[in-house]
Amino acid sequence: MPKPLNNSIKASINKQLINNKQLINGTRLLIEKQFKTIHAKFMADFESHPVTRELRGGAGSSNISNSLPQGNLFGFIGFSAGTDPVEDIQKMLQKTDIMLKNRRMGTSGFVWTYIVTSPSLKDLYAASPMPWASGSSWLRELEGRGIPNLGQYMYKRSSSSRSGAGVQNQNRSGGGRVRVSYVKQLLQEFEQNLNAIQASRVARSYF
Repeated sequence: MPKPLNNSIKASINKQLINNKQLINGTRLLIEKQFKTIHAKFMADFESHPVTRELRGGAGSSNISNSLPQGNLFGFIGFSAGTDPVEDIQKMLQKTDIMLKNRRMGTSGFVWTYIVTSPSLKDLYAASPMPWASGSSWLRELEGRGIPNLGQYMYKRSSSSRSGAGVQNQNRSGGGRVRVSYVKQLLQEFEQNLNAIQASRVARSYF
């Protein structure tokens, strides 16, 4: 039966491996490739999300998110006609990147620590101002407590409407809120997929 390697020999082998440029570059490329695949799926999920599609559809969009009894989120929230409410959010999420921080030799090989630079929810909320309430975020309200005054919302194509497709009826009760899972859930799924990257650990820079 062969004798086990002593600690000094193990340390010497590990040092040679951890400084092997070919092995380092190969592992780095593997991690970066996995990240790009995961990030591409994340962006595809964002682009195809019912809320994204509905808001980008503007005043004439159907209620793809099934969040309202009539009309659509673009008109209900009150965005100005011709605007793209999710453009800034999309640009921020697209810039998400990975930075490999350090490496060490574990019992089963290389263990990489990396940092994913992604906009925080605070950043995304700042990029999604409520059209009619200064200092408030439509994204935070939509995913949190819900956007109020559902009872006063009327879907009506009107030139006097900011969005061109929604008016507020002051004679009706303002009860009811609209709440939909959106970006926060997508970020959580993104993080779960990142944790599946082989031979690595996640250092989160968001949430």
